[in-house]
Amino acid sequence: MRHTTTINQNFLFRRLYKQGKCYVTPHMAVYVKKTRQKTNRLGITATKKIGNAVERNRARRVIKEAYRLLEDELPVGYDFVIVARKMAVAVKMQDVQAGLRRVIQKMAPPAPVNRE
Repeated sequence: MRHTTTINQNFLFRRLYKQGKCYVTPHMAVYVKKTRQKTNRLGITATKKIGNAVERNRARRVIKEAYRLLEDELPVGYDFVIVARKMAVAVKMQDVQAGLRRVIQKMAPPAPVNRE
């Protein structure tokens, strides 16, 4: 991922859970917060509710690949924490990518309308 670094510190995850805006899809919950950095930061979590280690790792891999494919469409200067949900285990990457694309569209402010 060219424009993204990973979030590894627990306090950054907790800050996003508290202060970030949450967008929910059937496959994941996405927490987003604007930062002053010139890159994006990404954290992906999958709890034990999802399943065993193989299923959690697959969910993380699918989400990471969907994010990588959409990275050029994302605005720069945001922190993202993506929490995998139970349905992320048995879903195709294209479905996760479509859900992430919808989140991007929701978080983008609407273009101003010029009414003269």
